Amino acid sequence: MARIAAVFEMQAKSASVRQVYAAGDHLFHQGDTDRGIHKIVSGTVTVYRVTTDGHRQIEAFAGPGDYVSLCLCATSPTSAEALSRVETEYVTRAAFERRLLEDAQFRQEVFRDIDKSAADARRQATLLACRCAKERVAEFVLFLDSHFAPRADGYTPICMSRCDMADHLGLTLGTVGRMLNRFKQTNVIDLPRPDRFRILNYNCLSRLAGRSDQGSFDRNGIAV
Repeated sequence: MARIAAVFEMQAKSASVRQVYAAGDHLFHQGDTDRGIHKIVSGTVTVYRVTTDGHRQIEAFAGPGDYVSLCLCATSPTSAEALSRVETEYVTRAAFERRLLEDAQFRQEVFRDIDKSAADARRQATLLACRCAKERVAEFVLFLDSHFAPRADGYTPICMSRCDMADHLGLTLGTVGRMLNRFKQTNVIDLPRPDRFRILNYNCLSRLAGRSDQGSFDRNGIAV
């Protein structure tokens, strides 16, 4: 009986567990040592770090299908906070590493997500280092449009606050608001409410983001 119980306990620990977080809850905190891996099922999570001077630096926004806490460090370098109701599939780090060794398809999925995270980090570094406020905000609107599914009314949700956007883009709150209002007033986007938008002129928004060397495309990435 003791052996059966031990096998059952090992299987339970290796299986993913569905966890639910309310808006404002943390999946984990910067500096945590006892943590596993979360794969987001629904909702939006912001991943951020607090610098030594107390500044919050938002590194990424993660949505359904994304992994968070994919890090080999002994302690977590970031925190993850739910921006809305969030569901995740959670596994312990030991179970995650064991599955990486045993499941080739899962391993490929994780590597793809690591590549995506690296690309997102490069994108943000380029935004902060080389681009003006207009280009940063335009690029972020394009990011939202490509990463988050539209609502039933055809509008893409904006799950984060303007303050979150400002911290991610390295801009002031007022600058983010002015840029979005400018895009609205010039009919580049439709912004009926602060929490949703729809792109009206994809090519113009791409040019505003500094993508003029990539040709003309519609919102689905099809050349026109």
